[in-house]
Amino acid sequence: MESPAAKRLLPLAFALAFGVIGLSLMHSWRMRQVQALKREEVRLKSFYQEPIQVVVASMDITEGATVEPSMLAMAPVPQKFVQPYSVRATGEVLGLVAAAPIAEGEQMMTNKLRRPEATPVDATLSSVTPKGKRAITIAVDTITGVGGFVRPGDKVDVLWTLKIPGGDQSATLTLFQEVPVLAVGPEIVGKPDQPGGQAAAGPVAVPQSQYIVTLALNPQETSSLLFAREQGRIQLSLRPPQEAGAVPVPPANLNTLMELQLGIKSADQTPRTRQVEVYKGLKRDVVVLADQEQP
Repeated sequence: MESPAAKRLLPLAFALAFGVIGLSLMHSWRMRQVQALKREEVRLKSFYQEPIQVVVASMDITEGATVEPSMLAMAPVPQKFVQPYSVRATGEVLGLVAAAPIAEGEQMMTNKLRRPEATPVDATLSSVTPKGKRAITIAVDTITGVGGFVRPGDKVDVLWTLKIPGGDQSATLTLFQEVPVLAVGPEIVGKPDQPGGQAAAGPVAVPQSQYIVTLALNPQETSSLLFAREQGRIQLSLRPPQEAGAVPVPPANLNTLMELQLGIKSADQTPRTRQVEVYKGLKRDVVVLADQEQP
């Protein structure tokens, strides 16, 4: 027969054995979990590789804003999360215009930016008119409009031909130089033609031999152009894109053409005058008389 002491130790022995088995199983499970985590860490590291430095917005950028250095920052981004149109250098986006709002921290992507000269499809004439300028429209024909070859985005000189007051001669003056062309007919600068070549809201109809050109001038130049149009004839001269800045152009008339082409200086036809004071009582008048040449 077993002694009472042995009977009391038997449950304790069983509990100790089960405890050892439990600790062994727990240790084995823990080691399997640690090994699984290490394998997952290795897998993730090989999947993401090294982060890539990309350009991000350092602040909220509104639509239509020009990208400046203060708006940009560099940030490391895991390769998996680098966007297809993201850029790696700030110089690639400086000076471009935001075509859509860009949030702070968002990657700078070329599909959300456009060149300054490119105009959104939904742009209006007022939105492409430079600050400080006014859009002024004139009707030209194939002769005064450079044969119809003036296109939106070109630059032109505006010439004015008028009758010289008090005589039968005409003169041509260069009113303005390097004037931007905002639109030709319904076609706005940088904006692609709509199907059929017609805009949603077309311009005022003009004779078929004429077409409409819209220029960008400051307010004073706009008034001068309207006055010149009513007093004479306006013609456009197309400038090459490589040439910038105004050049001195003297007015052209019969005298300047004779001197330029034939080297003949025309005699001054303006009569020489002298002033004579005439007193009638206490009233003084000044009379201008033409000098008579002595034979």
